[in-house]
Amino acid sequence: MSAFLGPIHQLMYQKILTREELIKRIIKTAADENWEPVVNGKPLESFTKKTFPAIEEVIDLSNIHSSLSNLVSSSEDRFAELLVGLLKKDEKRLETITGTVREFGKDNCIPGGCTVQEAFQSIHNILLDGMPCDRAINITGNSENKISFEQTLDLHSEYWKKYQGDGDDFYELRGALISGMLDGSGHRLVTVGDRMYELY
Repeated sequence: MSAFLGPIHQLMYQKILTREELIKRIIKTAADENWEPVVNGKPLESFTKKTFPAIEEVIDLSNIHSSLSNLVSSSEDRFAELLVGLLKKDEKRLETITGTVREFGKDNCIPGGCTVQEAFQSIHNILLDGMPCDRAINITGNSENKISFEQTLDLHSEYWKKYQGDGDDFYELRGALISGMLDGSGHRLVTVGDRMYELY
């Protein structure tokens, strides 16, 4: 295990912060829509972090991997509990939340003129798919105009099932995020099989 913070740790922390920003955006949508202000007896604001300290302030340098892994799990768990709780009240809310997530993707848009490899890396730099050692994403083909990849592990549905939610809802939101990111980039992502994708 690494004993010092490196670029991969900084990237993982940035992914976590991006998820936290998305949670904040969804909470704002809930407030704007006048949805109930609590989920499972907890105020909606309790599902997000108030501040985002520098990584050096939140990571135990004697156990960097475990510290980051715990942050990932915390973010995944709060995201799932919040979303499942909101959707239990009214499944039709998924459409509104999906729109919010897509707009969040547009706010993190991939610029036009980038290569498909650059587009893939930009998506990978935002999506939270466990720790790098989980190897949840596997590239199966890489050419000048197309990248094929598969998701080898589902690291998200377990959190949704914990709160009696549907993991498919997570992947619908994930798709909306990617769609927003790709909007205007000239690239598109298509599903070609079970958790198998091609980026053009």
